[in-house]
Amino acid sequence: MSQIRLNENQKKAVEYDKGDLLIIAGAGTGKTAVITQRIVNIIKKDLAKPSEILALTFTEKASEEMKERVDMEMEYGYEEPWISTFHSFCDRILREDGYHIGLDGDYSLMSGAQAYIFLRRFLYDLPLDTLKPRGNPTKFLNDLIKHFSRLQDEDVSDDEYIKYAKSLPKKTPEEKASYEKAKELSETYKKYSQLKIENSKIDFGDLIILTLKLFRERADVLEKYRKQFKYILVDEFQDTNYTQNVLINILKDGTRHKLTVVGDDDQAIYKFRGAAISNILQFKEKYPKAMEIVLTDNYRSRQEILDSSYTLIKHNNPNRLEETEKIDKKLVARAAFKPDEEVVSLIAAKDEYTETERVVSEILKLTGYAEHSQESSNSQIFDDKGQSGFLELSNKAKYKFKDIALLVRANSHAEPFIQELRNKGVPYKLGGARGLYFRPEIQNIVAFLRILVDYSDEIAMYRLLSMDVWNLTVREYIEINRLAREQKLTLFEELEKLWDVKIGEVEGEIKDVNNPLAVKMLDSHAIAGISNLLEIIDNSLKRIKDGRSILEILYDFVKIGGYLDSFLEEESGENLFAVSNIQKFFELVKKYEKDNPDSNIYEYVDYLNYCIEVGESPVVDQSQLEDFDGVNILTVHGSKGLEFPVVFLVNLVSQRFPSQNRSDAIPIPEELIKETLGENFSESNSHMQEERRLFYVGATRAMEKLYLTAAKYYGDGKSSKKPSVFLNEILDRDVGEEFVGLVKEGGMKIASMDLETYESIVPKDVKLDVIKKFSYSQLHTYEDCPRKYEYSYVLRVPQKPNSTLSFGTTIHNTLRDLYTALKRSKEGLEGVSNPPTLKDFLSYYEKNWVSSGYESSKQESLKKKEGEEMLKKYYEKMYSEDQSPLRLEESFSVHFGESVFAGKIDRIDVVGDNGEVCIVDYKTGKVKSEANIKKDLQLPLYAVFAQEKLGLNVVGAKYLFVESMEEIEVDISQKRKDLAKEKLLEAIDNIRERKFTATPGFVCNFCDYNSVCEFAEI
Repeated sequence: MSQIRLNENQKKAVEYDKGDLLIIAGAGTGKTAVITQRIVNIIKKDLAKPSEILALTFTEKASEEMKERVDMEMEYGYEEPWISTFHSFCDRILREDGYHIGLDGDYSLMSGAQAYIFLRRFLYDLPLDTLKPRGNPTKFLNDLIKHFSRLQDEDVSDDEYIKYAKSLPKKTPEEKASYEKAKELSETYKKYSQLKIENSKIDFGDLIILTLKLFRERADVLEKYRKQFKYILVDEFQDTNYTQNVLINILKDGTRHKLTVVGDDDQAIYKFRGAAISNILQFKEKYPKAMEIVLTDNYRSRQEILDSSYTLIKHNNPNRLEETEKIDKKLVARAAFKPDEEVVSLIAAKDEYTETERVVSEILKLTGYAEHSQESSNSQIFDDKGQSGFLELSNKAKYKFKDIALLVRANSHAEPFIQELRNKGVPYKLGGARGLYFRPEIQNIVAFLRILVDYSDEIAMYRLLSMDVWNLTVREYIEINRLAREQKLTLFEELEKLWDVKIGEVEGEIKDVNNPLAVKMLDSHAIAGISNLLEIIDNSLKRIKDGRSILEILYDFVKIGGYLDSFLEEESGENLFAVSNIQKFFELVKKYEKDNPDSNIYEYVDYLNYCIEVGESPVVDQSQLEDFDGVNILTVHGSKGLEFPVVFLVNLVSQRFPSQNRSDAIPIPEELIKETLGENFSESNSHMQEERRLFYVGATRAMEKLYLTAAKYYGDGKSSKKPSVFLNEILDRDVGEEFVGLVKEGGMKIASMDLETYESIVPKDVKLDVIKKFSYSQLHTYEDCPRKYEYSYVLRVPQKPNSTLSFGTTIHNTLRDLYTALKRSKEGLEGVSNPPTLKDFLSYYEKNWVSSGYESSKQESLKKKEGEEMLKKYYEKMYSEDQSPLRLEESFSVHFGESVFAGKIDRIDVVGDNGEVCIVDYKTGKVKSEANIKKDLQLPLYAVFAQEKLGLNVVGAKYLFVESMEEIEVDISQKRKDLAKEKLLEAIDNIRERKFTATPGFVCNFCDYNSVCEFAEI
């Protein structure tokens, strides 16, 4: 038997052999050791051969860890048991026996991104109607893939879905609409399934669905595997979904098999992935004779942390095994710790910036650096890399930076803490699952690939030129960009002009530039660097033309361009980590080319772009950074299975933690959901209980100290946040009083930011004329994200052409021409006697059509037709010859000291006998929500200047949403106008002071600069 010392309950769990077994393993109770020792015990006691043991895990990492632990316990050369994830197990079965159900054993397994590309390829073979909008036919593809995946999680076949759709009533208009939608979805689901089989493709959800189909249709195949396995073990049972549980139950045949499941209902946190907590809660209903062993001896945390966490999780009663099974799950600390006055602490701050300051200040105290901050640079504590290195101090501090974890509910919540850590020079490392494609060293390679397939991609070109290896300064970039704008050229075209070359057609080498303007503008290092870059791109385009592989093309960029060498110049953990990631990227490209032999670089970049768009990025192996002494920053989900001496759980306020409940874009009909949770569960309390379990997981990562932090105000501080209800529960007191006296001071405060070293990309000595003139769109961009403003209006990184913007411009100009013609007819101008007809209106539309930004001529044609139909309805319902437009596209400008605010009002209508007017602003796209309309300050601001500058009596303002034909009145009371001016002046001050702090969040998904912004949350 193993030398590992087991406590009494652990030993029982390892040695029990009389039947089925449920091991309820609390946090830090040695679950992994127990399940691996159980496998070893079965083998060593000859209860089964290794090949007769099936152990299923939730992740590849857990599977590999279990294999390694079992391997260490066994003699050399032993036969290995079947230890794998559910997906790997099913893949093995289908490749061997899938032919029984007509499946090609050499099928390709598609990731989510590959499934998207596959569906898009067959888009016009799918029976889609409402879910394939003419103007944007791929709009719902990602939602469809998620919908199909959830159906697979619930073991819903395509035939079952179609049968459900046919059963729906069709009498009322509402019933008919529901039927049509279900019919469209179910038939598309079936067609998708057929297309996959016909093309030897399957997705991850198919692995289990098709294995179940195989077992249900071929009893002989099922019996083959039932005979093979005597013991079935399932790790992290609380994380399995409904279909995985069905698979386990089908494999287990009465008493022939001994089933062991290990899990903890209090740590079930993957509902968003389809996990079904009912699996573990109802296990004893399915197997009433199963032995139940509870592991409560905790070898990780102080008792105070365990007691507080237990106080929290009890609020999920009665939907816990402790209640339903009448067992004791209270964890008991078995690790020895020195006494500590305050183990669980609350940090209550007035705003998020104060919260970040206090958290980082506490980290510096814990690590013995409290007397040293960025301001005390003479102490030489920080090296020249800032956050990437922190020199060793001869102090007796108990903790190192790597002993500390900062856990956030969402990745975007980490940003203010990252900024403050950087500001104080504190090293950190980002954990979690953002993945390989979001690493900066890989984003540079992706930018290079994007330029090869589309040299007009200005965002990619900016990222490429920003790489240190080319020696181009920010000042030099701004000058090149200025020249390009003046001559209406792309950055790529401007470089071609300066170097007097045609990239892709150069004969011989690209020499240093002779253009006097370039020589004056760039130093010799930049000229040599850009010459090198242009030559690499030139050679790469020639290789593409010759049909060379993507790997060969990338080799030139990475090796010959000196990119790889830039990481090898100084041997450090971070540099080796970057090299390892580049190597992994090359391996993935190699695999892609192997799996897609007929593909080309254009299709690969298309695939890569979608992977990045939906966040499907390969996991990064951070083992090389294990010794790096930096604060660990992770999401709470990403911290599962880890432990740290000190944990900070941050941003503990309502709507952040617990988060808001978000439903699927295309939900599964309730009649098809097979997981049953009982009468104590509802959608709302189910979400709250999941969030409480997640909080519990975060709290139980702490070994010695747990800090709980929250602020009263976040963002612009317009409204206060309530402390999370979980704070009251874990501290067993009402914490509300501790936030009452906290008052937000002034406007948006940047917490102790060193603006010169961090806030702006642009050096202070670079003159920026652009910040002297402002428009509302600039203000709106700044409010969205100051860093986005810097990219767009300071660096002037051009945005990619956008079909939505093009369509909006077309509609604005068409309506301008319509009302200009109407106004002229009323004024009796010579040659203009009649108001514009519908034919005239449509001719304005044709004249003003903007073609840029559409993905294809087909998409453009469909959108154009859709716009034409929309304008016909507008002319009929919204246009009237009785309307009295006073001014159209009226421009104004107002001086604020050295700054100028300029705007353009779409339309000003006369609405009263005494000259009263109403401001009208056209909007294309969806109608804004009432909350967004209330927050919007555009029309109150325009009303101020229409009165003050144009001398008009403005009595109303409204948005006209052209596509939906809706008019929304906007509040332009004096209070709103005063607030609008205040926000404008505040934004102008912040911009002039170059406060360009990133504010990442969900909106990053739609930002043009998410591929170059290091803080983008995608």
